[in-house]
Amino acid sequence: MTKGPDAPADSATNDTLPRRKLALVLIGSIALPSYTAVIPVFGTRIREYFDIGAEQYGTLIGLVSFGRVPSLILVGLLIAGLGARRIATLALAGTGASFLIIGIGGKLSTFQAGMVAYGLFVSMGGVAIPALLIALYPALKRRMFSIQLVAIAAPSIFFPLLAQQMLAWSSNRGDQAFAAVLFVPFIIVGAMLLVGSGLLAVRRRSQVRVELEIPSAIKLQDLLNFRSFLIVLLFALHGAADNTVYQFLPQFMETHFQRLPLAPAWALAGHGLAYVVTRSFLSVLPEGLGQRAILTLAGPIGGLTVIGALWCETPVMVPILYTVACLFFAAEYPVLASEISSLSIGNFGSVLAGGLLASELVTFALLKGTGRLADHTGDFRVALSVTACGFIAFGIIAALAGLGKSASAKGGMANE
Repeated sequence: MTKGPDAPADSATNDTLPRRKLALVLIGSIALPSYTAVIPVFGTRIREYFDIGAEQYGTLIGLVSFGRVPSLILVGLLIAGLGARRIATLALAGTGASFLIIGIGGKLSTFQAGMVAYGLFVSMGGVAIPALLIALYPALKRRMFSIQLVAIAAPSIFFPLLAQQMLAWSSNRGDQAFAAVLFVPFIIVGAMLLVGSGLLAVRRRSQVRVELEIPSAIKLQDLLNFRSFLIVLLFALHGAADNTVYQFLPQFMETHFQRLPLAPAWALAGHGLAYVVTRSFLSVLPEGLGQRAILTLAGPIGGLTVIGALWCETPVMVPILYTVACLFFAAEYPVLASEISSLSIGNFGSVLAGGLLASELVTFALLKGTGRLADHTGDFRVALSVTACGFIAFGIIAALAGLGKSASAKGGMANE
């Protein structure tokens, strides 16, 4: 086998960029794109600044999905052809560039263009960077996957609180001050991402080995079946409901309550905290433990709790109940992924990609539809209650389909 950019090292001492330092660069880079968690906190002010309605705001956020779709279709082929390190480098550079487009442009049109570019490259990195982390430590696959999930969620605890402080600082200083707190940080984070991509690209002949698994054949008869379509549907329900409630909850709180003892940023921070706690807990549980209970009960419990938060007239309870709800439905994605047949890696990847693609398309439609309903009714409670029913439907469908039963009973479940 000829040595290339990702060829193996003869010894650990030959690595110019040691594995641990490279892993830290990657983990830090995973965290930075989570800065977009500030956008929902700024949601009402963004609408005022650009003079747009809730539907147009939903469209703006939903543009991320237009970038994600082609990325999810192509990223597997790109990694196979160019290697995980090169694609991870490209993804970091592209995400940084998308932030610079938003920050330097300072207009609605450039914000829209930046969101599309962000979706394209952050999805690319979302596949390539975890693959590279696992390749660095192949004996610690489960741990590396868990670390990257936590690295994505952890910053979303801090960034909304930072956004709330910046919003408070600019509240009485006019549009120019708000433009500064909205756009300047995007420039800073974008520059940091470009630096991160440079650290990966600086040594083209990095001695860190990146091994890609040999592609396996994909059998259409294994993909085009009821179970596969069902899993794709559940991915779409979870992703669309989660993203839409997250984006619009701050605007609901600001328009529905005259006084907020806890700012909306605390609700979003609670979302991040819940995801860190739940997914860290799942990473140490024995494989398969509580599988059916999670798939059938987590969504309905979480969805009903979200609806309770929306119709509760005590504003301090909204962030608290939303955080409790997130503790439940945060478990759905990793547990659902383990339900995909692992008889063929090719089939596994195809079903997972199909689920993510469907999720992006349904998310865009739900963001736009929720915004339109809020515009027409003047009440986010009704629109978001409909959205939260996606979690309830997830559990009902999973229960009726018998998901979560033993691998021996269902045949070919992932049990890794």
